[in-house]
Amino acid sequence: MTHTASKWASDLRSAEYNFLPTVVEALEQFNNGNTTDLAKLLCITHGKKSGIIKVVEGDRMAYAAPLKRILAKALDGVEAKFDKKKKSGVTFKMSDNGGANLEQIKGLRILGKARITSDAFKKAFPVIKKETTKTSEQIQQQVWNYLAKVAKDTGLPMDQVKAIASAA
Repeated sequence: MTHTASKWASDLRSAEYNFLPTVVEALEQFNNGNTTDLAKLLCITHGKKSGIIKVVEGDRMAYAAPLKRILAKALDGVEAKFDKKKKSGVTFKMSDNGGANLEQIKGLRILGKARITSDAFKKAFPVIKKETTKTSEQIQQQVWNYLAKVAKDTGLPMDQVKAIASAA
């Protein structure tokens, strides 16, 4: 097989433009009781081991975060967890009426072949910033842990590391 720039570009464009239709199909299959396609998508994009598809372990793709945002909106009463013991690599925990939201599937279908970098996609599935509020005790503990790590990594006594930190 010859690797040409045009073939590579074609495959790349195909991956970009067919991501959302692939997600739509996987969500529809999920509602029909077939979790295989969604499990494959999760494993491929997140670089997690699966017994049903070949994956480069640890190789997280650019599609992982957008897929996570889509699933956060599209799946109601469903929790997906990576599970090395399961052949598919993913365990789905569903409530009694859990499944893929049909309105979200319809919205994804309308987006069609939009790319994950498009404004339409970003507007439909914005990045959800996780709010982290730490107490003063948690911040102080984090600082002490960091100072202990610096002392260990540098071989300096803790008193000296504290002096350096307070001088900064």
